[in-house]
Amino acid sequence: MSTGELDPVSGVPMYKQIKEILRREITSGTADPKTPMTEAQLLERFGVSRAPIRQALSDLTTEGFVYRKQGKGTFPVVGARVDRPADIRPGGLFQFLSAKGLKPTSVVSTPERVIPPARLRSRLGLPEDERLLHFTRLMSVDGEPLVDADVYIRSPEGFLPTVEYLQEQGSAMDLLEREYGITLDRAEHEAWATAATAEQASSLGVAEGSPLLAIETIFFSTGGVPAGWRLAMHQAEEFKYHFVT
Repeated sequence: MSTGELDPVSGVPMYKQIKEILRREITSGTADPKTPMTEAQLLERFGVSRAPIRQALSDLTTEGFVYRKQGKGTFPVVGARVDRPADIRPGGLFQFLSAKGLKPTSVVSTPERVIPPARLRSRLGLPEDERLLHFTRLMSVDGEPLVDADVYIRSPEGFLPTVEYLQEQGSAMDLLEREYGITLDRAEHEAWATAATAEQASSLGVAEGSPLLAIETIFFSTGGVPAGWRLAMHQAEEFKYHFVT
């Protein structure tokens, strides 16, 4: 199927095909954010009934790719918007994006065991000589950088996932649970706005000083034991995070 045509024999429901076509046009900047997407226009374009058109627009609205103006219609939201709900399990963003059809990719540094910085040892209550698994991850959606994360995981010395696993599967936390039975129970987050440093700007493909959303997370395993730490820098205009209080 081409990027702008429906394939009636693919087995993929029509509303999903329409949604994917429109999503790609929105994230690529092809769709005009000032021009509403009307049912009449989409009916004429795709030659289908109203039901798949309405379902596609409903899904795009829920996922943050379009928004509705009362009495004016449905408009594209510029950029690869990612609307992350609060109930995603720790380390599950990659799988969440994959399930949404956003085709995430990762560039991961080689995991290594290191003594973490003093500030981090204090936050986690670690002894001075305890080494943690450390790696960085730059996650992109549709080829556009979205999240630049610095990750430390408290784990047995034998736990050392490969770069290939982290890039293809996404979650070191899931692997830790499968191999050692260490289950994450909860996570605590702190979020703030900040300006991109030169290094962050280079990684995320933005101008130095651009607004970023910083989210610092401490992971806890069963029993409230600190299990890891992550600082993730997000493109502020493309990422929305839900909190539960």
